[in-house]
Amino acid sequence: MIIQLKPYAGKPALDKLVQVLAADGIAYERLDIFAGDVYILVGIKGDTSKLNEDKFTALAYVQEVHRISDPFKELSRQFHPKGTAFKLANGHKVGAELTIIGGPCAVESEGQLMKSAKLAQEAGANVLRGGAFKPRTLHRSFQGLGEEGLKLLVQAREATGLPVVSEIMDARDIPLFEKYAIDIWQVGARNCLNYTFLDALSQLKNPRPVMLKRGDHVTVSEFLGAALRLYDGNPQVILCERGDKTPDKVYRNVLNLNNVAYLKQNYHLPVFVDPSHGTGVRKLVPDLSLAGIAAGADGLMVEVHHQPEKALCDGAQSLSREFKELVPLVRTIYALRHGR
Repeated sequence: MIIQLKPYAGKPALDKLVQVLAADGIAYERLDIFAGDVYILVGIKGDTSKLNEDKFTALAYVQEVHRISDPFKELSRQFHPKGTAFKLANGHKVGAELTIIGGPCAVESEGQLMKSAKLAQEAGANVLRGGAFKPRTLHRSFQGLGEEGLKLLVQAREATGLPVVSEIMDARDIPLFEKYAIDIWQVGARNCLNYTFLDALSQLKNPRPVMLKRGDHVTVSEFLGAALRLYDGNPQVILCERGDKTPDKVYRNVLNLNNVAYLKQNYHLPVFVDPSHGTGVRKLVPDLSLAGIAAGADGLMVEVHHQPEKALCDGAQSLSREFKELVPLVRTIYALRHGR
C-alpha cells in the first residue's frame, strides 16, 4: 500500500503520518520524492489486507491511498494459483469436476420432489437442489415447507444418492441445517451482503460448503468481500453468478458472464452459474448454461421440475425433459474447455 500526501504537504504532514503509523505499529518506509518535492509517497510494508484505507484517506493531509496487492489476496490466484476443490459426501469433487445441480426451486410435496429428483438424477445431475425456505417478494406467496422441506430433501438424498443444496435464510436456522446435514448451504442473493449472517456461517465448528450467490447489482469487489468473510472461517466457498435486473422487461435478469470469466481467471474459488435465475425464461436456460461453462464456470445450478406448469414458484424458468438433452451438451463444452 502506498500513501500519497497532498501537494506541498511537506515534512510537517509526513511527521504526522509517521506518528499515526507508529502508534498502530505499522511498518513503513519513505519512498522517492517527486521532483520539486510536490508529492511525498510513503510505502507500507508487509500484509496490508486488513488495513482500512478509509482511516488514511480521512487524514486532511493525505491525497490518495493506493493498494499494490489484491485486497482479496487470500482468494487470489496470485497467491493460490491452483483452484480450490473439496469433496462432497458422495465423493464428487467440487471445483475439480463438473458439478451439475438440478432440482425444483421449492420443495412442494414428497411426490413433487421425488419425481423431480428422479428426473434430475436420470438426466445426469450430481447434486440435487430444493428450497425448503423461500424468500418470496410477496409474503402471501408460497414460502416453502420449512423443516418439513429439509426432511423431504433428506429422503430424496437417500433415494437418489445425490448430495443436496438448499438455501438458508436466517442464522436461527443453522441448527436445522446441521440436524439434517444439508450438504451445501446456499446463501441467496438477498443475503449476499448480510455481514452478520455471513459471519455466523463462517464461525461454525463443523462448517459445510457454502454457495454464495451474487446479489442484484452487487459489484465484484463487494462479492469478493462477502466471500472472504465466509472464507476466513470456512474455505469451502462457492461463488455463484445469477445476473442482474435491468430496465428490459423481456428477461427476469441478465446473466453477467463477464463476472464468471473474471472470477475464474483471477480467483481460486469454484465458480458456478445459475442460468435459471440468470434469465427467467425457460427457452434461454440451455443456451446460457452452455455459455456459462464456456466462460469458465465449474458448475451449473438449474431449476428442474417434473411439471413446470404446476410449480408453485419459478415454473416459467424451470426445465423438465429438456434437462436430459442439456446435460450431455454441457459435459461436451466442459471437456473442450478443459482439453479432455
